[in-house]
Amino acid sequence: MSPQPLEKTALEVSEQEIDEVLAEFNGDARAAMRALLHDQAALIRDAQQAVSRGFIRGVFSAGARRLDVEDEV
Repeated sequence: MSPQPLEKTALEVSEQEIDEVLAEFNGDARAAMRALLHDQAALIRDAQQAVSRGFIRGVFSAGARRLDVEDEV
């Protein structure tokens, strides 16, 4: 029996959550976006380091994974 794929769920963000992030940065949308993009990059980097290349067969986040020199063809 093969494993069943996980169900894909839509990520929903409430208006309240958006307001909370903006409030954290005193209404500065650029600072909020900068922090969110920084956190996203850190999470992607951590995920890349946590999963072996052989396990994911070179596919990660539809091209978000940086190829190392020895990986280039």
